[in-house]
Amino acid sequence: MSLQNPDVEADPGREERPQREREARRRYRETHADHMREYKRAWRERNAAHIWEYRAAYDAEHPDVKRAEARRYAEKKRQERRRKQSRQVSSKKYYEANKAKHHEYTRQWRLRKLAEDPEGYRAARAVIQRRWYEKHRDERNAKLRAEHRENPELKRAAARAYYAAHAEEQKAKRRAYYAANREKVLAANRAWKDRETRRLHAGLPPRRLHTTPVAERRANTAAADAFFAQQWPAEEVAALRRRRGLSLEAVEPVPAEVVARFERDSQRARIEHTLATDFSYADRARTAEARRYLAAQQPRGWQIRAAAEEARMDAIGKQINNRLRHREPPRRPHHLDPAAPHPMLSPNNPMGMNR
Repeated sequence: MSLQNPDVEADPGREERPQREREARRRYRETHADHMREYKRAWRERNAAHIWEYRAAYDAEHPDVKRAEARRYAEKKRQERRRKQSRQVSSKKYYEANKAKHHEYTRQWRLRKLAEDPEGYRAARAVIQRRWYEKHRDERNAKLRAEHRENPELKRAAARAYYAAHAEEQKAKRRAYYAANREKVLAANRAWKDRETRRLHAGLPPRRLHTTPVAERRANTAAADAFFAQQWPAEEVAALRRRRGLSLEAVEPVPAEVVARFERDSQRARIEHTLATDFSYADRARTAEARRYLAAQQPRGWQIRAAAEEARMDAIGKQINNRLRHREPPRRPHHLDPAAPHPMLSPNNPMGMNR
């Protein structure tokens, strides 16, 4: 008597069928990965509201699961941050220990990429440099300004060398700029001449700026810091005053009216200087005058209310006059009869016997 399963005898490969189906599904997913990804994305977009409602309802029904997921997510992020910091520390240690090797490897890699695709490599480097500059623009400009203050001769030498190599091009640019901004350049020149004239009339020397070497500037800064930071003992201060013949009793306070006059004169001088050098104040003055003119042309609130009240009172007065005014009786039309008596000789009085 045979105890074998008749289905197995009918289909010997039945036990291997699930494995073959899994393999077929895997191959389908691999060959149609893009199609399946696009289909899932489109389905999520079509059913975004349904997905949101389903998730909200599930979270409301399972708050413990939601909190557990939030804790797992936060722990995962903390672990990722710790791993990232650990990688940064280890990378920095490795770089410090193998700096020369790393530089050589980077140089060889750049040369290889440049040899493989010069145009593509230069374009990629330009994009990377532009992205870095946009991210670090402020600190880079601050660093360049500090370097220029410390040693301006480097930038000047580079500018002189560039101008010597591109003299004609720079001259053409200057001529084009002057042609396009002639009034602006002439206004700046006039402002400079007016400022120098005022300095000469005030007895001041002409404004001349000159640069000092880096070593001299640093020495001056150190000397100034040392001078203003030191504490002067009271004995030295008293000795200095005695040597100059001064004392606290001999020094008279400046009168208040003198201080006030000095402040007024200083403020007036600053205003005159600003009006003479800043041409935008003329435009501001014209704008303010135009605004005042427009405001004067438009009636204000109190004027509108006063006109309405006056019109209301006039209407009331007309009504009272129409009600109380004594009116003359209307004249009768002329009958054109020369023999008839004058109409004024028999007044039209409907009262009395003549009625």
